[in-house]
Amino acid sequence: MNTNIKILTTLMLLVITMFASASTVKADGENFAITKVTIEDVEFEFKENVDTQEVYAPVYLGEKLDIKVKWAGIDGFSDITDAEISIDGSALEDDVTSKEFEIYNHWSDSTETMEIQIDNDEDLLEENATHNLKITLELDNGEQKSVNIELIVTRARNDVQIYDVNFRRGLQTEAGKLLTASVGVANEGNKDEEDIYVIMSIPELGLMVRSDRFDLYTESNVDDDEYQKLHKEMSLEIPSNTKSGVYDLHFEVVYDDGDEKDEQVYSLIVGAGSSYDSEITMDTTSQTVEAGKAIVYKLMFENKNVNYDVVVSGLDFGTYEVRKEADVAYLFVSAKEDTKEGSYDFEVSVQDGNEELKKFDVTTKVVKAGSSDVNYSDVRQGLEIGFAVLLIILVILGIILVAKRLGKGNEMEEPAVDEDQTYY
Repeated sequence: MNTNIKILTTLMLLVITMFASASTVKADGENFAITKVTIEDVEFEFKENVDTQEVYAPVYLGEKLDIKVKWAGIDGFSDITDAEISIDGSALEDDVTSKEFEIYNHWSDSTETMEIQIDNDEDLLEENATHNLKITLELDNGEQKSVNIELIVTRARNDVQIYDVNFRRGLQTEAGKLLTASVGVANEGNKDEEDIYVIMSIPELGLMVRSDRFDLYTESNVDDDEYQKLHKEMSLEIPSNTKSGVYDLHFEVVYDDGDEKDEQVYSLIVGAGSSYDSEITMDTTSQTVEAGKAIVYKLMFENKNVNYDVVVSGLDFGTYEVRKEADVAYLFVSAKEDTKEGSYDFEVSVQDGNEELKKFDVTTKVVKAGSSDVNYSDVRQGLEIGFAVLLIILVILGIILVAKRLGKGNEMEEPAVDEDQTYY
């Protein structure tokens, strides 16, 4: 009897030891695993508890890849456990980690999908170089399982880049001037590119210029008369009426039959600048006026941003007054009543600060009052002034009439008019 009890006791101890051993295995992380990894529809199968090394190629510089990770919790796994998946590697722009999710017992077809981006560093292109991609499934208690996939990185099939932009006068210009730039473009891909073109634009000003079409070849396919990289000379004329400010200056290289582009944006400072002589005009430099009367000269400016000054010198036969608007100035000249007949010369200078932009030599012929020699050289000019004066008078009269009607108030109502009654 004692012998039977001893045997039974021994068997029970063996059973307990087996369960304890099984529990220890599961606690060491043997109860979950990454079973499959899919990279852009390419599948890699992994056996449980076996760290298999796989290779995925080609991978292109700067490329984004979708990675789907399939995992399983095998029999005996606890009911619910929180977990997360992380992906890191020497070829990645940044390591990525998934949100936490739950693993249930007996689940075998659960997946998490993540996105990685390959770095654009050309050092990854070293000959025969491979880059490890490590995918790790980790439980909240610290247990984890990892698989590794080797990546072979190469240049993209289609990849044309703007690698250099030079500005002859820097990124600051003035209204009315020509902005020039030399744009460097290079074919960094694995495929020869045809019909490439470069665009230079300032969208806010509605300005755009496009280069002629050209071809770029891969570095390995370049012959003596072909290019893998080159510069394109571009220029935009900034309108003289452009307001001072900072504008986005865009450069784009368009390639792969117009489906791809690389773009760079710079900040361009535009100042009002000064005007060219050709932008300042005067309607006439010679008129005739009766003694005691006035005439007007009209000066016109194309660049509204310049703060023009009109300076008159040498006018000794009468008086003058300058009235300025945004893009025009009126010079009113009055001859004194006792001015002798004859021609009188004076100067009109248009200035921007201390800088003289243009000078006009003006001659005014003074004749006796009522003389038939008076020559109104600019009839349209006189009509413009007369119309302006008439318009002012009409506005003043309108204001007076409105004021009178408001003053009367409701003192008396106007008699109603019978629409059927006719007056003669």
